[in-house]
Amino acid sequence: MTSSAPPPDADEPAGSLTDGLVTLRPISAADPYHFTVLSQDRQVGHVELRDLGGGVGELTWAIEESHRRQGYATRAARLVTMHALRTLGLHRVQAEVPAHDRASLRIAARAGLRREGLLRAHRTAEGERHDVVVLARLTGDPEPETQEGFIGLVNSSLPRTRLIAHVVVRDPQQRVLLAQVTYKPDWELPGGVVEPFESPREGAARETWEEVGIELAIGKLLSVDWLPPWRGWDDAVELLFDGGVHEPDALLSTFTLAPHEIKQVEFCTLDQVRERCLPGTYRRLAAVLGAPEGAVLYLERGVTPGSPDPLV
Repeated sequence: MTSSAPPPDADEPAGSLTDGLVTLRPISAADPYHFTVLSQDRQVGHVELRDLGGGVGELTWAIEESHRRQGYATRAARLVTMHALRTLGLHRVQAEVPAHDRASLRIAARAGLRREGLLRAHRTAEGERHDVVVLARLTGDPEPETQEGFIGLVNSSLPRTRLIAHVVVRDPQQRVLLAQVTYKPDWELPGGVVEPFESPREGAARETWEEVGIELAIGKLLSVDWLPPWRGWDDAVELLFDGGVHEPDALLSTFTLAPHEIKQVEFCTLDQVRERCLPGTYRRLAAVLGAPEGAVLYLERGVTPGSPDPLV
């Protein structure tokens, strides 16, 4: 499909759009927003824009059952989107597609609309509330068939997994520094969730500084652990970095704890970790502390895949 639509045939009504295989014929000469979709002079469906004001249009389409899966909806949606942005002067064309309707999600993406987010329980169908995916294309977005445009489209639809970076700080007795936090009963390692466009190492250093007030040197990677969905949280990947070996009194004297987040910090034995932390944290630390020097572990749920659970 080309990036610009050729002019309609001379005998087509004014305002018609075509890409050579699909033609969009306006419902009326005075209405540039509602079109009949034709292929080889056969009516195959309808496509329309609803003017939401402020330069925003909402795209919808419907292709007859006997003509589906032939590319008509994608071509029609692409033509109307181009028409809206280039001729009607809109700066944004959006579509709201039921989250379970994979075919329509593909159509919107192939028409150049990028996935932006989810509206939960936004529509009612057959007496049930359904989630809706919002997709949109802006005037400044590159054409979908260019490399830049293709990357933008695919990137908008890829899954996003949370990344967590914690730091393992030890004393000469191999006790591990833990923090008692204000917002939950279990204790945690220094660190936290990595922010968008922040490296895991930078995230670990930033979170540690925010929690205890020092710029701790972040050493080598110790483990990569996949965490399954849990208590309403989506899955995540947690990285543990080496925070070095320190004399407890010398290190703790440099801390300035964040009062809204950290109650106290303490170097803890592995048995204390088991008592104070979530099972996954204990499994993860038990694996790291028991690993050969220089090893970088791959874990799932805190254990090496196929290894016995230390809590069983």
